[in-house]
Amino acid sequence: MYKITWDKETGGVLLHSRIVEGTLGISPRPVFYEELDLLGLDELGWTYPHADEPIMWAVNKQYWYRGVRLFDAKGANIYTKPTLEMQPGVEPMALEPVDVKTMLQRTSELMFVLENEAIEFIRDTYLAYAKVNKTYDKADANKLDFEAMAERVEKKSKQRMAVVKQDCDSFDIMPLATAEKEGKRVLLSTKIDRFIASFSGGKDSQVVLDLCTRAIPPTDFEVIYSDTGYELPPSLTLYKDVEAYYKKKFPSLRFLTARNHESVLNYWDKIGTPSDNHRWCCSVMKTAPLYRMLKVEGNKQAHVLTFDGVRAEESVRRSGYNRIGKGVKHSTVINASPILSWSSVEIFLYLFRYGFPINIAYRRGITRVGCIICPFSSEWNDMVVNHTFHEELEPFLSRIEDNVKRNKVQDFRNYIEDGNWKRRAGGRDIHSSSAIDFLSSKPDLNVMLIKPQKHPLTWISAIAPFTGSEKQGELKYKNEVYSYKCENNGDVYSLSFKNTAKSLALQGLIKRALYKATFCINCEACEVECPTGALSILPKAEIDTNKCIHCGKCLNFHETGCIVAHSLKITETPKNKMKLISYNNFGLREEWLDYYMSNHDDYFQTTDHGLNVKEQLPSFVKWLVQAEILSDTKKREITSLGKLLIEIYEDNPSLVWQIIWINLTYNSPIARWYSQNVPFGSNFTDADLREGVKNDYSSDSTTTIKNVVYALTRTFKESPIGEELGQMTKVDKNTYTRSGFSDIEVEAVAYSLYKYAQIKESNLMRVSDLYKADEKDGIYKEFGISKSDLEKKLRFLSSDSHRVLVAELNMGLDHITLRDDLTPEKTLETLAK
Repeated sequence: MYKITWDKETGGVLLHSRIVEGTLGISPRPVFYEELDLLGLDELGWTYPHADEPIMWAVNKQYWYRGVRLFDAKGANIYTKPTLEMQPGVEPMALEPVDVKTMLQRTSELMFVLENEAIEFIRDTYLAYAKVNKTYDKADANKLDFEAMAERVEKKSKQRMAVVKQDCDSFDIMPLATAEKEGKRVLLSTKIDRFIASFSGGKDSQVVLDLCTRAIPPTDFEVIYSDTGYELPPSLTLYKDVEAYYKKKFPSLRFLTARNHESVLNYWDKIGTPSDNHRWCCSVMKTAPLYRMLKVEGNKQAHVLTFDGVRAEESVRRSGYNRIGKGVKHSTVINASPILSWSSVEIFLYLFRYGFPINIAYRRGITRVGCIICPFSSEWNDMVVNHTFHEELEPFLSRIEDNVKRNKVQDFRNYIEDGNWKRRAGGRDIHSSSAIDFLSSKPDLNVMLIKPQKHPLTWISAIAPFTGSEKQGELKYKNEVYSYKCENNGDVYSLSFKNTAKSLALQGLIKRALYKATFCINCEACEVECPTGALSILPKAEIDTNKCIHCGKCLNFHETGCIVAHSLKITETPKNKMKLISYNNFGLREEWLDYYMSNHDDYFQTTDHGLNVKEQLPSFVKWLVQAEILSDTKKREITSLGKLLIEIYEDNPSLVWQIIWINLTYNSPIARWYSQNVPFGSNFTDADLREGVKNDYSSDSTTTIKNVVYALTRTFKESPIGEELGQMTKVDKNTYTRSGFSDIEVEAVAYSLYKYAQIKESNLMRVSDLYKADEKDGIYKEFGISKSDLEKKLRFLSSDSHRVLVAELNMGLDHITLRDDLTPEKTLETLAK
């Protein structure tokens, strides 16, 4: 919050309310003798006392003493200590500790303001929600969920709404802009079942806990520590010391410890090592046990207000947090962040001021206290942990080393030093006896489960009501009835869900339910997502159908519906599937193409096109390359087909757009997916498309899928491909249909057939081949043209003077023979003359 400068006299820091000369751009952290010993500074001839006070300060890996930069630490990794690079002219010297007492005196006034503001924030937040609780307790008629009401109004009005506190202690809902303009007090005001201070063993949660004890009666909140099973040893020790200290001071203050029912090492063996793509450990070992502990009567999730130690300085993501926010990590939790704007310097000054013990991990050089090993930890922290807590780290590090060796990495030590183990993307290297295979999805979803951990139908009731037995029955989803069959042969289950291809959303939910049944190991992560208490994981996974409201939260909280499934799934792009390509949210617009067709000669040499050259233009180029109008995204040279289409465009733009769509279905991953997976005559929403793409591209992030689908739908809306060619026509406000298009130019029909022949590597084909249920390419998949309309156009082409094909369609024949001397482009050129 405040600006920081060095105090050369005390060896500490000074705080300022504004920028002054010498203001530091980055908050320094105190460096104690334990860290200097670890770096081996004493072995280089330096002397310093083993004092409680810090000796110097570090800015990143630069070490400063009384305002002078002495040396840098470079090259640390999990195995190797850093080397120290001295600044010019710096020689070993005797170092004195920071004069902490004087430093605290000089910073006392600004720290007083800072901490009292935080105390007031905690007290006001607590009192506001406590008053809501009292209102709820007084009369059932007042039991309104103002947040839910605000969300509903937001959807209708398309503007941000706020819950505000009025002068009469009542609450109201109004536009956020109006509330801010009128100076209203904006609140989130759902009834709170429990107030908690979350304690992690780190410096930030230490400060927040003490602030809470100064602002809230000890009988009205509780302290919860999540023991993940691989906490740093001093964090566990500090928690016990903190509990003893406050228990003596406030005997009524409750301390609770949340733990998973199983050890973290067992989960490592079952799920695999955590990675930046599979950070399962936080959900399984921390979040799930915590919120499971906070359940109320009826197995329901409690509404909780958590005072946390989140600080904006820690990351770019956290810098965007609001001080009070609902659903930051869980839908039933409100997070209040009293020290959001505090710097790390101010945190340490608070600890020094009140004489609180400092976690030994900080004194040894760890910059951020957390788990003993983490895919998001820095190489520096890995180094400190391995050299100071090696015995506790060894079971985890040895598993990482064994995995890397088993994968026959040549230099496993360098591989681990570089942190490559943290980037595991899939489960290829993890043994699992369970497996799932999606055999087909059109028109029926057929699936095979091998040695599933739970019965395949365990989570089906979370989707919609179903009737029947474990062998067959019916599922009623959105007023449609879908039958299913489930056959069991030993360890193998075969399931079939009939006609589900017409609902991509339903297929996605079924796949998630089956993933869960296949890989569930009772980790508890999905149970805490259930708002009604219908789902129980221990002692066995089951759903109370009397409580289930089919909200889908237990299925949609993770990409595959199951953390374990996502970690074990082998992520790869099949040979017949192209990798999704981003278009920066921009579709292929008609006006862009129109301008290009008229100004192609110098289009890329000027900025007259009006496109943003960093985002819009590169996206447009990608579309043109995939339409085969440009050669590549770098040289941007026009192709011979592109030149031909320019000639055609002036007289027949519709034909050009038909050719473009044909080419996109072969070259654009998202257009190809759409043409192959969205049936003609089916209704869908944007959410349905995202769900369908997610099913087939599960290794891509939700954000990537959302952006790519958005670019495709913009193409449909902003070009003739959508309405004119029937790829996406509007049904109502949020619903569209793929209606199909039969009025195709004969030139486009011929072009499409020759493109199809290239894929099949054969100039001989049947009309019936193009309409097979399992056919992925061809003119029917592209346009949905009826067989009778196609045959009419084939007869015309067969009798045309250019005779680009021969169609034998009489006496039960449906043969098509293409010429060997023609290509798709040559065919178009021949017919367009």
